[in-house]
Order: sequence, then C-alpha cells, then structure tokens
Amino acid sequence: MKKWIFLGLWLLGSIVAHGQERAGQVDLFCGAELNYNDTDYRRLYNVLINVTPGLKWNMGHGWMTAGQLSYGAVNYGYAEKYDYIRLGMATLSKEMAFWGNQHVKVTAGLFNRERYGLDARWMMPINSWLMVQARAGLTNQWWLSYDEQTFEGKNWTPTGMVGANVWIDKWATEFRLSGGRYINKDYGMEGEAYCHFKHCTIGAYVQWHEPFYQRLTKKTYRHSGGFRVVMMLPPYKKSDKDVNIRPASNFRLTYSAQSDGFSMKKYHTDPEENEREYQMNVQWGTGLYR
Repeated sequence: MKKWIFLGLWLLGSIVAHGQERAGQVDLFCGAELNYNDTDYRRLYNVLINVTPGLKWNMGHGWMTAGQLSYGAVNYGYAEKYDYIRLGMATLSKEMAFWGNQHVKVTAGLFNRERYGLDARWMMPINSWLMVQARAGLTNQWWLSYDEQTFEGKNWTPTGMVGANVWIDKWATEFRLSGGRYINKDYGMEGEAYCHFKHCTIGAYVQWHEPFYQRLTKKTYRHSGGFRVVMMLPPYKKSDKDVNIRPASNFRLTYSAQSDGFSMKKYHTDPEENEREYQMNVQWGTGLYR
C-alpha cells in the first residue's frame, strides 16, 4: 500500500505546480503544545505540555518534505508514552494549480493523531467572496517512539469532507461550513466564524455530530462548540536564507465545551497547520496577505 502512495505522488509531478517558499529553502523551527482537560476526578486538570521541534524542506516544483518531533516536557495525568521523545509527523506533499483557479495538494506519510496514509485536498475560489473545498483521506493507525513501533495494517479508514467559505472583505471576516466523515468513522457538520486581525485570528465554532454518551455527566450529547485563537509569531516576513531558524509560525488555543474526545476528529498533514492559513497557496481570503 505504501509504495503505491509514493508512486502516485511521483506521477503527479508532471502537472503544473507552484511552491509557497523559495526552492531549496530549509526551515528549522520549534513550538509548544498545551493540552489540558478536567475529566479526571482525581485532580482539577490533566496537563500535558509538548515541545515540538520540526523542519520543512521546499524541494521546488510544489514538492515539500516536513517532519516534527514531540516531547512531553510536562505531563500530569496523560499516558506514559508522552514522556518519551516521539516522531510526531513525517510527510511528503505535492501542491498543484489547475485551470479554472483550482488548487490541489496531495500528502503522504505519517500524520498527527497517530494516523498514516494518503490525504488529498482541493480548493477552488468561485469569486472574491465564495470558495468551495473538499478533502479525502485513507489512513491507518501508527505509533513510533524509541521503545515501541506499531503500524496497524488491517484497519484502513476512508475519510472525506466538503465545505464552503464565505469572505467579507470589509471586516476581514470569514464564515465556513463543512461536514463529512472523520477518523473515528463518525459523521458530523461544523460551522465556523472567524475575525482576522493583522497577526491574530479569533473565532467560534459549533458542531453537530452523532449521539455520544458522556459517562461523567451521564448525558447524551449531539452538539458541541467553543472558540479558537490563532496567534502568528514573529518574524512575520519570509526569510531569503537557505537555512532559516525560527520559532513555529503560530500558537493555537482551542476551547471546547461538551467535547467527548471522540467525535469529529481530524488529522493534520502540516506541522504548522492552523485555522488562519490555508493549506495551499490560494489567492483568496487570508491567502491574499501571505
């Protein structure tokens, strides 16, 4: 299966492509992840702080290699596996532009949320205020650390989502609606609203998903929601150096109410993926200011 994934990426090299950075440039960066929840009766919060060094290598012609390590510097209440240095992500991607302002990105490798496989995204701006998009993936479970290696081979999970974005340029505000099938084989829909500032994005979201029984509250939930904040970190201008050492591009904060830890979970294919920046070089919405 894996050899066919990489063969497919190689064949896509004949299609018109473009990259987001200068060809040959290598970015070395480091970020941090804060995870906490109050679902454990033994303490007020379970807390996990991961340090996440990573790299990106722009190979030219739309090809990109990315990788990331993760280490739980602080761990109160989470699984013991987070105490070790882990490979968090290792991917090879190809970005392409087609006729009619269509954009496609195909990524293969090890994603976050311990998924590996193949992911394909499509975006197409219709006009200055409307863009449609879709995403499809075929993934399986994996785990890799210094003392454990696991690649599940019998539980391939197809996922797929479709959606639309509406952009209001006067207020730099964006509305998004999407839905589909997620990595836990569940279905749902999500509505999002974001206000974009110069170096920060603030938004709220609501989700409708399949019924989930919460043992602690002894209630069944079909809805959840919360807010998200994306803070872009300096330096804000792209460097012309062959090797660029910098902090991670952003810091994300997500608060979820009535989250069950299961419904509508997605994987990331980019170590710096966030809700402010699109995963392709699309000249629309926030992509106009990259």
